Amino acid sequence: MGQTATQSFAFASSDASGPTAGRGMPPGVRLEDSEVRNIFFVEKAILACPLPGKGWIELGRWNPISLALLAPAWSYQIAGTADHWWFVARSADNMYYYAAQFCVDQTGKNHITGLAYLGMWAAIACGLQYPEAKWWFARDWAPCEHPRKKRDLDRLLQRNPSAARPYSWMDNNCQHFAMNLYEGEGDLAA
Repeated sequence: MGQTATQSFAFASSDASGPTAGRGMPPGVRLEDSEVRNIFFVEKAILACPLPGKGWIELGRWNPISLALLAPAWSYQIAGTADHWWFVARSADNMYYYAAQFCVDQTGKNHITGLAYLGMWAAIACGLQYPEAKWWFARDWAPCEHPRKKRDLDRLLQRNPSAARPYSWMDNNCQHFAMNLYEGEGDLAA
């Protein structure tokens, strides 16, 4: 029998919670829907940082058994690197940022967050997997398909194909979710 995805969504009210929804953010940095109601997000990017234990994950890919099965070659193609990716959109004045993430919680449910922030540093901080993590652009800034308000981006999260399927480190993870938003087919891209 097939599995169905169970999911929880955290969209921008002050009580939104999740693995990284507002951890350690000073007041006024994570914004309420009402504070960005009339803001259009016009550019998009994907940020990345290493997963905790990345070295061990990569070592597992390159052990003698994995090498005999050519696992490193196909595992990178299907699952990507051992990095966390999150989608970010920004306003034309580079003041307001929208960050969206996909993960699985401790109970096995898909968890999606879509939150607005004041400033790029907050959009970066929300996705870091541990305090000293370094980050980089997995995909550079590009124009959005259309200028979008936060509520439009929230709707795209709900329609993201990754959200409808169970999380899988192999073929439905945060990298697939972010790529669907960045360059998805049809009207699924931001």
